[in-house]
Amino acid sequence: MSCAISVLMPVLNGDFTHLREAINSILKQSFKDFEFLIVDDGSNQETKDFLADYAAKDERIVIITNPTNIGVGNSLNKGLESAAGRYVARHDADDVAHPSRLAKQFAYMEANPDIVLSCTTVNHIDMQGNKIGGYPVSTDSDVLAAELLLNSRLCHPSLMFRTKAIRDNGGYPVTKSAQDYLLYLKSLKAGFRFGGLDDPLVDYRINTESITRKNRGKQLSTAQAGSYEHVTRLVGSIDPQAFERFWFFVATQGQSSLRISDLKALRPLLSFIQQNPAYYQAWKGSFRYVSRNALEHSFSPSRLLTALYFRYKY
Repeated sequence: MSCAISVLMPVLNGDFTHLREAINSILKQSFKDFEFLIVDDGSNQETKDFLADYAAKDERIVIITNPTNIGVGNSLNKGLESAAGRYVARHDADDVAHPSRLAKQFAYMEANPDIVLSCTTVNHIDMQGNKIGGYPVSTDSDVLAAELLLNSRLCHPSLMFRTKAIRDNGGYPVTKSAQDYLLYLKSLKAGFRFGGLDDPLVDYRINTESITRKNRGKQLSTAQAGSYEHVTRLVGSIDPQAFERFWFFVATQGQSSLRISDLKALRPLLSFIQQNPAYYQAWKGSFRYVSRNALEHSFSPSRLLTALYFRYKY
């Protein structure tokens, strides 16, 4: 049966306290025209029973069971294939959606037919649910696209997208990590526009035991490869070793090394950023912060020159 929104949440052996919060936050939404697709990616029997108990009490919940673990990317695509909603709203098994999240995001998407994907500002919470910060999202589509040049600043559990557009574009890339960032790059390549709601509609839990945190190295390498392909599509050929050092220099906030010679090799990219207002707006602050942080982390003549370069060029 068709509906307005399919909420899509993969689960693998969740913490029941957090999982209960996550599920209840969707069931208590002020917006009612949705189905809740929970993809059980080979969880243990205790988790299966926990999910089955919820499904028995609320007909909006649909459990999709993977006999064995097939990974996040495959699980998301399995849910996307089953989605009956015009929109898909992502949700994670340890995060909390504010009661008006679906209503506000649905209204935004309906009012902006040119937008294919949207995200919201999020609050950061700790394992006990205490607010420890947050991250705003830009409301400018051009800036949102520019921010995806080197990494993702969009919170995946706040994502809503048009089901048919993403499904027809092949869904999520099937990788072991960074599926969200690669989906965004794939969407940019297809010409899709992004939108942002600067309203904190999701509490994003900072979980030191999450799969994302444990696979941080693999995630960075996968994201770097995706970013390199995206950048060369925009600006042409760039020395891959110089780009890799630059990318990790930015990703680690200046804790990895960058050579002075890399700045020359990266001139096509750096000139592109300087000459395009949205990209300049998206990256000038980051470049200044990262180069300054690198200098404070460990002084060297090359780090000083790098900091001076970004200070006066950006």
